[in-house]
Amino acid sequence: MQCASKDLTIRTLRRTTDFKHLTFRIGGFTEEKDGHFYHLWKDGEVLSIQAEPYRPPGIDKSPSYWSNFSSEREAFLYLQEVLQTMLDQLKFGTENNWAHLVRQKDNTFSLIYTRKEFVHLRCPVWTKKVNLDDIEVTRIVSCELWEGIHEGTEVDLFMGVNHHWAHFVAFESLGHKLMNEAGVSHYTFKLLAHVYKSGMVIGVMCEPIIGRRICATDRAAVFEAVADIQRHGILLGSLRPYDILITPNGVRFLNISAVEFYRDHGKLAEFAEQSHWSELAKTFGPEIEARCPTLASRARDALSYIIPRLPSPGRPVYTIPDLDIMRFVWSIMTSPDQNDYPLLRFREQQRRRKSAITDGQKHRRRPRFARQVHFAPLDYTEDRFEVLDETMPVDEPFNPKRRSSHFTPYERRKKKLLLPRDDE
Repeated sequence: MQCASKDLTIRTLRRTTDFKHLTFRIGGFTEEKDGHFYHLWKDGEVLSIQAEPYRPPGIDKSPSYWSNFSSEREAFLYLQEVLQTMLDQLKFGTENNWAHLVRQKDNTFSLIYTRKEFVHLRCPVWTKKVNLDDIEVTRIVSCELWEGIHEGTEVDLFMGVNHHWAHFVAFESLGHKLMNEAGVSHYTFKLLAHVYKSGMVIGVMCEPIIGRRICATDRAAVFEAVADIQRHGILLGSLRPYDILITPNGVRFLNISAVEFYRDHGKLAEFAEQSHWSELAKTFGPEIEARCPTLASRARDALSYIIPRLPSPGRPVYTIPDLDIMRFVWSIMTSPDQNDYPLLRFREQQRRRKSAITDGQKHRRRPRFARQVHFAPLDYTEDRFEVLDETMPVDEPFNPKRRSSHFTPYERRKKKLLLPRDDE
């Protein structure tokens, strides 16, 4: 979990808890043929787990097939809870980065470990290589978008922990290489290194992707930057609004994995007519202010969360701050009827320091009124009293919206409260 009542980022948890016992679920998805996939992270180590596919008997693959999605989600969440019961058995930090969750004949589960390499670079490594162990991971947005600190400097990581994102990581490396060779790398967030683990490349590291999204007044600057890039033989494959950022140093482009280089500028101009200029016309269209925000990690809420350990007589109890909030987030994300939106709403409320439970109209706290509290002597007279505190708060009287009489048993009449002095 990345956000809670006390900013439970990974960086904070390292300093405030027994961090090595926390297991994060950083990603998960389902494929019809290959089954369910879960990506877990623990103390700097990643383990991906593949489980059996959900195939009910006689399932129809027609459009009505999607009516079974609810049951498939329940199966996905059930196996995720099975992994929760196996947290002590998961082996992190070995040469094997992959595990298969196998159902036994007695309906129990076991894990079979193996090693898989996903990132197959399209070009030789052209930057320095950095071991993942030398990077202090501070935040994980999803299984592919990480943030960290390397040698005292903030960095962003683009990781390929499965075959989907490994493809983009390979082309991201090639795209940065092409931009660098063409002399237009200043239009990108600089790629600093290739990240490896256990002898294989698993991602790339770049400078922090920080900037604001484009607005109508940035039209000239963006068009000029794209024209300059095209003059150097580069075709930017994606110019969506969320792929362009404005920084103090100028225009920066994301999604470098789609970059292509052309020696024939005539052919390049032909493709650029659609990929560059038609796309930019749509980007700076009349609805530009309503465009979605950038997909950079620092502009997004984290979808990773902690898998809470189950209590067991034979297992030591690890007490960590805000454990109840972690369990609350887990209960939200394992509900069959829910998706990521309740988690995002909960974290937004926590950022604003509002209660996730009492944020509704019915649960709002009623305002308190202030009344004067007076101390009177023992021989009290109406013209002799002392004001102790003019702003002492008291509870608001019961005041229902509908009532049959002018006063209720709990309503207080507006009278002065007179108390004797201690010195008289």
